Amino acid sequence: MIDTKPILSQGYGYGYALGLGTAFALIMMALSKMMAKFMNEKQNSERFSTASRSVGSGLIASSTVSAWTWPATLLTSGAWAYTYGLAGPFMYGIGGTIQIILFVFLAIEIKRNSPGCHTVAQLIYVRFGKAGHICYLCYCIATNVLVSSLLLLGGSQGFALTTGMHVTAASFLLPTGVCIYTFFGGLKATFISDWIHTVIIYIIICISCFTIYTTSTHIGSPGKMWDLLQEVEKVFPSASEGNFLSFKSRDMILTSWSVMLGGLSSVFGDPGYSQRAIASDPKGLFSGYVMGGVCWFVVPWALGTSAGLASRALLTNAISVTYPRELTSLEINGGMPVIYGLKAIFGSKGAAAGLLMLFMSVTSATSAELIAFSSITTYDVFQTYIKPKAGGKLLVKFAHCSVIFFSLLMAVLSIVFNYIGVTSGWLLGFIGIILSPEVAALVMAIYWKKMSRQSLLFGAPFGTLTGISCWLGSSYHFGGKVINKNTLMAPEATFIGNATAIGSTILYIVIITLIKPENFDFEIFLRSFKAGDDASASDRKAMEISVQDKKLLRKQSILVILLNLLVIGGAYIITPLSLYATGFTFTKKYFTQWVIIMMIWLVFASGYILAFPLWQGRFALLKIVKSLFKKNHESSEEGISIEGLVTYTKDEEYVIVKEVPIH
Repeated sequence: MIDTKPILSQGYGYGYALGLGTAFALIMMALSKMMAKFMNEKQNSERFSTASRSVGSGLIASSTVSAWTWPATLLTSGAWAYTYGLAGPFMYGIGGTIQIILFVFLAIEIKRNSPGCHTVAQLIYVRFGKAGHICYLCYCIATNVLVSSLLLLGGSQGFALTTGMHVTAASFLLPTGVCIYTFFGGLKATFISDWIHTVIIYIIICISCFTIYTTSTHIGSPGKMWDLLQEVEKVFPSASEGNFLSFKSRDMILTSWSVMLGGLSSVFGDPGYSQRAIASDPKGLFSGYVMGGVCWFVVPWALGTSAGLASRALLTNAISVTYPRELTSLEINGGMPVIYGLKAIFGSKGAAAGLLMLFMSVTSATSAELIAFSSITTYDVFQTYIKPKAGGKLLVKFAHCSVIFFSLLMAVLSIVFNYIGVTSGWLLGFIGIILSPEVAALVMAIYWKKMSRQSLLFGAPFGTLTGISCWLGSSYHFGGKVINKNTLMAPEATFIGNATAIGSTILYIVIITLIKPENFDFEIFLRSFKAGDDASASDRKAMEISVQDKKLLRKQSILVILLNLLVIGGAYIITPLSLYATGFTFTKKYFTQWVIIMMIWLVFASGYILAFPLWQGRFALLKIVKSLFKKNHESSEEGISIEGLVTYTKDEEYVIVKEVPIH
């Protein structure tokens, strides 16, 4: 076995986890205090869990990019590029984009039919009662726990392999700063944090991509990258049917489909994602998610096509971290191709930049998971079953306790997974097999009024059992009549497990419902949720939806159908399968065009995520800046409160707060 040595010192690992984590926590706490002081956004139960349901499309877009940019996004896209070539990061990116575009259906329905809910699980309680609610909560909390553990697992393993930092220390230290600023800032803090993290990730990817393809002495152009991939193919040939410049890889396509299907459970079932939909302003929801999907797609595509391909193309060059050998399976599964590619091009600074991206993705996504868990336990467990008449202050205290508890829980689970040898790639394929049934159950509960409670109680568990059975059977068949950790992750087995889990659930729900259908009135959702006793007038107003907004969301749901047909049918099925069937190998000309399109997309996405949220929030930022430099703040002199009517202009999506005097 080849000994994998860290390429950075432990100082980088502890410096990021402790130093940068602490600094970020202090910055976010300061921002939360400024918003409370100058924007009158004092923490209450509604703001902590839903950000007053007024987040604009710019922050929704950046938050969407952040939510989907897991450590696996950064590391796996590079690993797929290293393993499969140029097709790998494209397939990973388009698979994740499909999850975003499909999720818009759910987000629109949540906002249109139940704008006052605090969690998506509350809808299940209203519709199916206690039994259905408990059944769904099991799936929901399991998704939250496993996804959070997956985030921390990928981060801790990446830190350990890159710096030699102990995985136990990484598992406990990485979420510490996140826990602190989430504790004090709530959901609004996570949106601001998401934007900052995402901007840093885009900056690093832009620098990496443009350096590799324009100024690097080792590559410097798409044509040179094409030449190097051709040369390295002769020494270290591709394990697939094709080569590193084609889509001819059956394993890649099956793996991509498995990850996409399995990822639906971690999106639709994870309360962290629905929490963003609940927090959004109805007018900016559609554009926020769609632009978030457009901008996120290029993150794995660009990073894999640059750093991931560089790690493969430079294998025969002495600057390669592993020269003169290939990467081991441990290094590939740990996501090291991206880090090694950046190290080869930029030296230790490149590896440090890659580690910084990894840190940003871990902490940003973790903050959303903390808020999601605290919302579920606060409203769906504590308020529903323990203390129904709990006031807003008590709800906030319980949410704070939940944040701390969940930080410790995810750290412990990450350590357990590390010690039993589970990688983030393995866990990513496993999650969908056991949790995909919640996707079908939730979507049909929100869209199909005839769905019965019994179909949820029996359909979802039966779907999980069916998926597991087919997964194990397929592993035995395709794994040479052996079932172990490796055969369980065979591309054929994971695809069959994921597909049957979600497909059989739909079948079970339909059959059980047709036997004894119900007739639910979706208007009940509009009357079922109340604000906490500490909510402001604007918080209560945001729990209602106007007729105009409902009409707008209905029209946008039709656009989502067309958009999904384009993305799924065209980009994910027809294009890859056509390239696979023909065995087309990209010529130098076509590869150059491929890279140029990717770089243009990257510039557009980076500019949008950086500038548009600032533009939408310019009035709030201006108010804070003026207040900071004004000796006597206007509120202390004239007794003015910004807590009042929230209005929107016709051509802008930002919130204008009308100041009203206190009498």
